[in-house]
Amino acid sequence: MKLETECLKWEKCFGDWINAQKPFVKFLNRCLIKCITRENEDTCSGIAHFSTGKVGAPETFSVCNDWYQVVEKMSEFQVFAAIHDFASSLHQLLEKQSEEQQQRVKTDYLSKDYERRVRSFYEERGKNYSNGTTASGVAGLDELEKNLGFMKKRLDKQRIIHGQAVKEVKDAASSSLRSGMMSIVEALESFCLERLKGYKQIRNLSKGGKIK
Repeated sequence: MKLETECLKWEKCFGDWINAQKPFVKFLNRCLIKCITRENEDTCSGIAHFSTGKVGAPETFSVCNDWYQVVEKMSEFQVFAAIHDFASSLHQLLEKQSEEQQQRVKTDYLSKDYERRVRSFYEERGKNYSNGTTASGVAGLDELEKNLGFMKKRLDKQRIIHGQAVKEVKDAASSSLRSGMMSIVEALESFCLERLKGYKQIRNLSKGGKIK
């Protein structure tokens, strides 16, 4: 299923974006640390940052360090889990669709075979045949008619099985798309709000270099 493939591709792209940002911020912070003496300070937000005023370092150094702290504390696990669960549900849906197709082929085969045998049954007895006619009601109950009766019961049972398979596919499709997408949206919302809150804590040079 193309949707499942695209979903997994989306998960990979999201992971690539995260994995590209974290190493960069970590590398940038490590380079700047080598240039100054680090002093840990506790803040009301719990973010450790440089005391640039004491060591005479540019405010940029503190911003980079706070950025590193924020990025390291953020978790993207819920987003990955939501996307992965959605992809898994799509795979299960694909399996149900495959089962439905097999049941449909089986039903079509039994239906055509039954119609062919009923047609032959009538022709052998010189009776008129029309599509949908059954063998019951023809005088002279014999072994062939019994077999046709058995085939009719088998066909009816198979149609019920196929109908159930169709229902399961429709239910699974509706449930997967609705609940799966909502879980992803909720996870992304939480992830974005967490990042927004973290970035707001980073000192803004244009606002006096204070954490809000």
